[in-house]
Amino acid sequence: MKSLLLSAAAAIAIGTSACSGPQLETQTFELQYLDAQTAASLIEPYVYFDREGTPGTISTAGDMASHLITVRETRDNLDKIERVISDYDKPAPMVQLHFQVIEANGTNTTDPAIENVESALRQLFRFEGYRLLAEAVLAGVEGSSVSQNLGGEPGSVMGIKANILDVRGSGDSGTVRFDVGLWGQSAGEMFQTTANVRMGQTMVLGSTKPHPNMETVILAVRPEVIKP
Repeated sequence: MKSLLLSAAAAIAIGTSACSGPQLETQTFELQYLDAQTAASLIEPYVYFDREGTPGTISTAGDMASHLITVRETRDNLDKIERVISDYDKPAPMVQLHFQVIEANGTNTTDPAIENVESALRQLFRFEGYRLLAEAVLAGVEGSSVSQNLGGEPGSVMGIKANILDVRGSGDSGTVRFDVGLWGQSAGEMFQTTANVRMGQTMVLGSTKPHPNMETVILAVRPEVIKP
């Protein structure tokens, strides 16, 4: 009889332990650069909302645009969440786009200002010579739009505009994806494209002949990350 009572007590203890589930803790994270909505999407894989009996939770102070996020989870998962937030809660990288507007002028000349890209131009096109027409350096962060007037002779003023769509990776292995448009005062829109370019790499984006009386214009770019 005594043995049966002990077995019943053990069964009750096991059942109670199984129902109690893992022990949860609550921790609030103060974000410096991320908003709470972005942080929540990053840490959701570590929060078990559907855990029976002891579900995990994410809550914010006021709204998802705030910079405080509170999580209730196991200590192990909270430590993982803290590492994820530490990896991503950083200032957005500033990207510098160095554009060169090059004229394919049909003469057998060499312009030292474009020597880093001229060999690529000669592989892509069949013009006799090239010269630098204008340069622009645009800087911005992911999601920003930047533009610059390139100047020029009266009636031939040009401008360039870029939308920085996203920045991936870091250092020389990083890439930037952006929309870019080149326009002329008399020619209107001359060139429009989307490109994904590795940091430090000079890429020829394309060419256009905006007007029968104008020479062919070629656009090249070299992106770089501006270190703080």
